[in-house]
Amino acid sequence: MVSIKDIAKSVGVSTATVSKALNHKNGVSQAVRNEIMEKAKEMGYVVNGLARGMKISKTFTVGVLVSDIKNPFFSEVISAMERVLYAKKYNLMICNVGENPQKEVEYLELLVSKKVDGLIVAPAAEGQNLSIYRNMVRHGMKIVLFDRLIDSVNCDSVVIDNRASIYEVTKYLKDRGHKKIGSIYGIERSYTGHERLNGFKEAMQELNLEYHKEWVRSGFFREEDSYKQSLDILAKSSKPTAIIAMNNFSTLGLMRAVKELEIKVPDDLSIIGFDDAEWMKVCSPSITTVIQPADAIGMTAATLLLDAIENESSHIPQHIVLKAKLIERESVKSLI
Repeated sequence: MVSIKDIAKSVGVSTATVSKALNHKNGVSQAVRNEIMEKAKEMGYVVNGLARGMKISKTFTVGVLVSDIKNPFFSEVISAMERVLYAKKYNLMICNVGENPQKEVEYLELLVSKKVDGLIVAPAAEGQNLSIYRNMVRHGMKIVLFDRLIDSVNCDSVVIDNRASIYEVTKYLKDRGHKKIGSIYGIERSYTGHERLNGFKEAMQELNLEYHKEWVRSGFFREEDSYKQSLDILAKSSKPTAIIAMNNFSTLGLMRAVKELEIKVPDDLSIIGFDDAEWMKVCSPSITTVIQPADAIGMTAATLLLDAIENESSHIPQHIVLKAKLIERESVKSLI
């Protein structure tokens, strides 16, 4: 188990300095404090220091970490988790990370201190806390990842086949005569952002469509950024005939830009979204979109965690990949 002495030796400072830094006390320069905090995270100290309190007794409480609770997708997933866990008398503690790695660490500390029986997690986008999750699993914490994966963490997971979903969408557009296709994706260093963006690149290559880098932008999982990037794409003299918005907020930001520029959908621009917020069904035109099986994701994640908790000796971690579905509505025009 990593100790303060180990960190001190690795950084080259005294144990007293390490203790002050870890406990947020004065007397340590910011540069040294940052170095110590980074080394502690790298060595898994945050988790190890709490490990002795992890599994004393069952609390029938499950911690859920999501990247952005405002996203309707996560709300649907959590609702499905709650139904499964409530039936087994488990309570939920829901933490909204907001794509902030430091906030993620703080919530993990909180949940461990509350002695939760397990965690269901959609990690912060850039996956900076790999060592912490790895050490938590090593010390017996039951974890199920959903929507996003973390490399080298031996735990259960539930995701969709993001690359296959984007391939299907791109082919759908090509089959309707679209050759000039752009996209607004999330964060490239996130699992979903990476998978969807690379799925799009692969699809464009395999379908013999020209990839225009200037039409492919990151909206950082935020409506405002997606709106600004959409404005920039649509202000160019050479424009795509179709844009794939690769998450809820990208779709909303794109639609804001289209409305401001008075672009007619689908006559002037075809749009395909990702996920299925209620407004996509009732706006005019209604939005053709990829629907993730949020209910199935939530139920599967909760079921996997319950099995890991209740059948600890026999449970083998599983990686479940579900299929998303393209729902055809009114926002794509055939050019054939």
